[in-house]
Amino acid sequence: MTFDERLDKIKSLYKEGANGNAAAVQEANRLSERLRLDYPASPSAEAYHGSIMILIAREKTNPLERLKWAKNGLKLLDKAVAAAPNDSRIRYLRGKSSYRLPEKHFQRTRTVIEDYSFLINQELLQEGHLGAMGVDYSKLTYDLGEAYHRIGRNEDTVRCWTKLEQQTEDPELRQLLRQKLQSLEGKPAIEHIQGNESLKSILLEKAAHATGHLLLKLAKNGMIKVALPMVPKKENERKKEARSKRHKKNKQH
Repeated sequence: MTFDERLDKIKSLYKEGANGNAAAVQEANRLSERLRLDYPASPSAEAYHGSIMILIAREKTNPLERLKWAKNGLKLLDKAVAAAPNDSRIRYLRGKSSYRLPEKHFQRTRTVIEDYSFLINQELLQEGHLGAMGVDYSKLTYDLGEAYHRIGRNEDTVRCWTKLEQQTEDPELRQLLRQKLQSLEGKPAIEHIQGNESLKSILLEKAAHATGHLLLKLAKNGMIKVALPMVPKKENERKKEARSKRHKKNKQH
């Protein structure tokens, strides 16, 4: 089979996997690994493999396993975009994969904004560009607005959704956009969103808490000694002088 035929098979399996077929994801991962071995300089092979790794990460229940697969997938996607920055398909794969990841754990929403903005600009330059890729312009624009909203860029969200409301001929989408825009009325242009911390920092914090509890338990059982905090030398001297003054004063009385 040629490279294109093998990649087409992977694309088909990827679509099935994105729709919930776990077996298709595993087969796509196996074929992608072999394709990358045979064509190590192919950004497209790397981009699809990276996207498939994100699908695998989604199914993992262990946070460390999920983090490992997601990070490896993102690394491949970033490498593919760096090698072929003007490839719309690769940009779409990275943007869509990043969109699937929660911002508070992975902080990749800015990547979504970068890639989706690139794709929309390409559509403006060449009408029908996204349609030829099988990408829905309205959904992409809506998701771009959602990405802005995730990180508190309300002004950009309003601009994006207002433009889409004016363009769309879908009454249901128009109604949804109007409701979304109403919910943003009166909000600041840029809003701080709490809780956007990385998964790695959360895991490290949990590990630190666990270690602290273990040390405390060992200390209570007398298995380890806990050093008391050292009092600064100057503070000791001040206390000593104060005691001396009190002693002299008592003698005088």
